[in-house]
Amino acid sequence: MEANVAEMGKAKVRVSKSLSEGEKRAIASRKEVVKRGLDKLGIPCDLDKVPNIVVLGAGGAVRAMVALYGTLSELKKYNLLDCIMYLGGVSGSTWCVSALYKDKDWTEKIEILEKRECENLVHGEWEYEKAAKAVIEAIEDECYSLTDFWSYFLVHKMLNQLDEGELSAHKESCENGKNPYPIYAAVDKDTYLTHNEGTWFEFTPHEAGIPGLGAYVDSKYFGSSFENGDLTKERKEKNICYLQGLWGSALGSEQEVLNNIKGALKDFPKHGRSEDTPSADIDKDDQNLNKLFDGYQSVLELKLSESSEESEAEKQFDHLETILEGFSKSYELLRRIRQTWHSENTGEKTEDCMSLSQAIDEDFGGFANDSYRVFHNVIRKTFLCLLKWTWGSTHNFLYNCSDVEFPELTNKPIVSLIDAGLTINTAYPSVVRPERQVKLIISFDYSAGDPFLTIKKASEYCKAYGIPFPEINEEELQDIDNPSDCYIFRGEQAPTIMHCPLFNKVNCPGKIAEYREEFSTFKLSYSNEEVEKLLIAAKKNVANVQEKILQEIKRIVGPSS
Repeated sequence: MEANVAEMGKAKVRVSKSLSEGEKRAIASRKEVVKRGLDKLGIPCDLDKVPNIVVLGAGGAVRAMVALYGTLSELKKYNLLDCIMYLGGVSGSTWCVSALYKDKDWTEKIEILEKRECENLVHGEWEYEKAAKAVIEAIEDECYSLTDFWSYFLVHKMLNQLDEGELSAHKESCENGKNPYPIYAAVDKDTYLTHNEGTWFEFTPHEAGIPGLGAYVDSKYFGSSFENGDLTKERKEKNICYLQGLWGSALGSEQEVLNNIKGALKDFPKHGRSEDTPSADIDKDDQNLNKLFDGYQSVLELKLSESSEESEAEKQFDHLETILEGFSKSYELLRRIRQTWHSENTGEKTEDCMSLSQAIDEDFGGFANDSYRVFHNVIRKTFLCLLKWTWGSTHNFLYNCSDVEFPELTNKPIVSLIDAGLTINTAYPSVVRPERQVKLIISFDYSAGDPFLTIKKASEYCKAYGIPFPEINEEELQDIDNPSDCYIFRGEQAPTIMHCPLFNKVNCPGKIAEYREEFSTFKLSYSNEEVEKLLIAAKKNVANVQEKILQEIKRIVGPSS
């Protein structure tokens, strides 16, 4: 929908490193609750000296989501949850956080919500019709990307829920003071390898933006079109399910992601066929669609073979010649591409694959039934995104913004956002912002592999940008395969860090490797027993370190005045 005149006058990019007015209101309300929480723990504190304490949940797909439910539930048990000002999530942890904020007083009933959400994870059913409708609607958008398909067909299927609510609707859940203030994260796909100041994006119910540049828009306008800081076209706000896919798309290796998308894509036409369609038409359309899918898939495999031995590419060329024989346009194009394939660079090979896909589409793209034409459109556009590995495409609110000097972003009308776990698997860049005045960060690390990688990367990030961060003694972080349950780092004029690996020698002694294998990042479905085992591990971790958390809170509050 087009923005009306009033909106176009008001909706602008906010260029400032200060907190949003909405966040300020939320923090002011929350301070009252935190003060009462501290009083309950026997830590009296004047209201103007209430410290900002953060809980961070790392990425790790469903493992992280379940573990964070257990963590928050156990923090509530020890009366620590009411002392938390901010709750930050990356990747799988965002799936937990974004579900909680649908409830305006979730901290008061976290145990009930934990049980409900975990039961839904095991026994719930994903809704194909909703997923298909969402993808078919998204396919018409110029910013369609793999994130759309991933969100509605993969994340939705893993979580057994498609949340059609909006992030901006969670404002009341923050401003009432009952809950910590939530922060979510993503990174810019084109710059994340360089770790520059324009890489890290953050999302709150009030704003979405780039803390390193101090540039934000109201969260309801994330995805709308802006130019030179002004709203030019308002678009429908992205729903939570889409954002869950945007925030959580780095599950395992690229190959695993690719295989899951291709598998879901192949199943897409099996649903929703019209019962009124004559069987002869269905048979013919089925044959055409199967050939089309096979052709697209072979072109994709050809593209992926560019870094493999020549024989792998030749195998795909042979297969494509079999499929396309008799179709002069695509067959002749294939023969020409084959002659020059091994002498071309990556960019030329991508263009060749795009041209070949278009030719195959013209040869096999005729369907008698409307449903098949829809299937064809989804498959075609999604395969094109696979060829270019296009994720998280969204209109860039900084396009041609003269108030921000960062041409890597301001020159692009479209940006691509992906899982922040690919750069730092915990939301440190958001919570160490000086404006948030954080005194204590309790980081629950649900990462796969090295349990110390997030804190090392966070330290490097802060050093690069002159942000206060305690000195990390790496000699303490050597035992990757047998970590302890809690590491504490303090520093002058820097927040205290409590780093708590999920699987450690205290809560699962002698079984760390077993737990890591059983709860791998790409484990897509869980039984009741597995959920319970994971919850127990997460809760034990909190129970084992809760006294240390209490002592650190007392230390940062200091003697009562």
